[in-house]
Order: sequence, then structure tokens, then C-alpha cells
Amino acid sequence: MRQLDLCSGVGAGFGIAGLRASWQLMGVCEIDDYCANILAKRFPGVHNYGDVRNLPVQDIRGIDVITASAPCQPFSINGKRLGARDERDCFPAVLETIARIQPKFFCIENVTGLLTCPNYPGQPSGSYFRGAIATINSYGYDAEWICVCSGHFAAPFLRERLLLVGVSRCIKLNWTITTPWPNQVRSTVEKAGVIAQRRSAKPGYPQRMVRYPAELARPLGVPSGNGTIRKQRQAAGNLLDPRVAAIGVNRVQYLATIAGVNNY
Repeated sequence: MRQLDLCSGVGAGFGIAGLRASWQLMGVCEIDDYCANILAKRFPGVHNYGDVRNLPVQDIRGIDVITASAPCQPFSINGKRLGARDERDCFPAVLETIARIQPKFFCIENVTGLLTCPNYPGQPSGSYFRGAIATINSYGYDAEWICVCSGHFAAPFLRERLLLVGVSRCIKLNWTITTPWPNQVRSTVEKAGVIAQRRSAKPGYPQRMVRYPAELARPLGVPSGNGTIRKQRQAAGNLLDPRVAAIGVNRVQYLATIAGVNNY
């Protein structure tokens, strides 16, 4: 599958998960200098298109799947939740790119707060997401979504994420014979749980971190005058767990197989 990754960060999520699935990464899209430098080292030779709002879609051809990790600040329950009023909202640009390039599939991730965020402050809860789904439908895609937690993979953090997969209606997919996505995720999580038990690992922060929270603060929570360290912390805070990203990538792989799309 030929992949274009938008709002790529340091490429630790969909970029890595795509490579593990033998996808061909055709391009990334990131404006942060620190993250762009990491992307260049992680994916040498892969072009960085920069700002998703100014993507030269007329020059991009042959993309099978678009992945995207749009900034979460407009939707996070830890922020002001300005939705479409937040200048960092890149969700419309991501959807417009999908509409113009018309890939067979797309996979977008974000915080679960996207499900309940109002379109604008004061509007009904969830109005932003409902509007996004309506837009996706008008662009000719069917969509399904699910929430997955890194803690299911015995990560030292819980970090629940929303995964949204879209399938072009140009593909004749018989949904009645497809395995429901929650069933696939359950199987993956159960396997991960068995491995975690063998390693005596448990989801969430280790109990020692609860007893001694100062240890948790040292890596990321202490102010630093070093600009590089601040950039590292910011990038780490925005990371998408590649195991969570793989949930979306594997779903696209499965749907492509069901639909008889044999580009990989």
C-alpha cells in the first residue's frame, strides 16, 4: 500500500506501523523543525511536504492510503476545547486532502475528546465529530471508529486514542461478511495480554510511580532551559503508540483483502 502520512510528528506512529506492514511511505507532512529532522533521519529519502494546509495535492499521485495524526489541542479535555475556532485545527485540511487525492483508504487518529468536542464553544457536545463524519460521507467514504488504549499493551501509560478508518465507496466492500473491528481488536489485545503476563507486566503506570511520583516527573515534567529537551518532551507528549497505530493499519489491510485490493 502506498502511504501518505499527514501531521506526522516524529513518525513513531503510522510511519513505523506502515513500514512494519510492508507499506511504501511516499511522503510525510510536518512543519515542526525538530520533528522534521527526526523524520529525515528515520525515513531517509521520503519527501516532507510541510504544512498540510498548503499540500500540493496536484503533484501527488498513486496514493492508496492516507494516515494522519492531526493536532489534538482543539479537542483535548485538558484544553479549552475550541474545536473549529482553534487555529491549530488541521482536521478540515486532512479531510480536504483525502477528498482531493481520493485514496482507497484512510486512517486518522486523535484523542477520544474528539468524540464529544463541540464544533464551537457553546454548541452541542459531539457536534464537531458529527460534522466531520457528515463531511466524510459527502466525500464518498464509509467510516468506522474505535477507541484503543496503550495500557492494553502493558505500556507505562494509559493514553486512550480514537482510531477512524475510512473506505472509499468506489471499492465494492461487502460489510455483511467483514469481521467487526471490535472483534479484531479484542483478539489483538488478548494476545498482548498473554505476552504481558509472561513478562509480569501490567497496563498503566507501575505502582512505584504512584508511590513516588517525583520519579515520574523527572523525565518529562521538570522545566528545562534546554530548547532541545523541551522539543523532545513536546514530541514525546504527542507520540502515537505504534502498537495502537497498527490497530488501524491492520484494519485497512484486512478490509483491502476482503475487497480484493491487491496493491501490496
